[in-house]
Amino acid sequence: MAITDPAIAQKVGELKTRLPTFELDGKLMYVAEGDLLLEEEQLADYVPHAANVEPPNLDAGPGGEGLVGILQNGRPVRWRPGFVITYCVLRATFRDESQYATVRANMLAATRDWEETCGVSFRHVAELDGSASRPAEVVFPVRLNLSGGDFIAASFFPNDPVGRRQLLINPSYFSPSLGFNPVGVLRHELGHVLGFRHEHIRSGAPPECFREDTSQTINLTAYDPRSVMHYFCGGVGNPELEITEVDVQGSQRVYGMPLSRFRLVA
Repeated sequence: MAITDPAIAQKVGELKTRLPTFELDGKLMYVAEGDLLLEEEQLADYVPHAANVEPPNLDAGPGGEGLVGILQNGRPVRWRPGFVITYCVLRATFRDESQYATVRANMLAATRDWEETCGVSFRHVAELDGSASRPAEVVFPVRLNLSGGDFIAASFFPNDPVGRRQLLINPSYFSPSLGFNPVGVLRHELGHVLGFRHEHIRSGAPPECFREDTSQTINLTAYDPRSVMHYFCGGVGNPELEITEVDVQGSQRVYGMPLSRFRLVA
């Protein structure tokens, strides 16, 4: 579809010049903010052309923690209530059984951390791990990415097209010098899957951090330099990529309390 707004067309052209690219499954992908993968037709939605919508002010918490959600047509984006986010880990894409077992175990740990944080539910469909390609029965596959791209891992947002819903693991994830908690890396990527943007794109972050458009976002609490969604940049951030106490508060504004806190009755 052609872009009719000249201002947006200009900004899309600037993004094409500035953003790193790589080819994934025969499709040219643009890498924004270090780990957000965009197809060319998604660039027009990424550039700033919508008004920011701010929520009511909330107390920031002891460390000023926070979380940033995304908006579509002025409304926060989330998976529908009761929806189970299913995934598989494509064994054949990994270089050996050890890599596959590591990712499988780390995904289980990271999904449990989010399930204990807010009202979301993940399920590993292990019987589909032997699939030769993306199975239609799951929301997303987890796979090794050998196509290039300067990122450790990359995922997607809930409102991305079905064909874009996959969690990519680069070979650097298995490096002994990774510098980040490997489970934390997946906690961060699953935060995107749940609809949360990067924390470090907000005002208040050090100037060395990635600076991208914050239109079509909603600030769930105040800026948090240690949020699970914050890169380690400008001397702040946490390489453990842990979910902070007020990350919990922000995610519960969107998804409610963890399901384990409810007593279910027939």
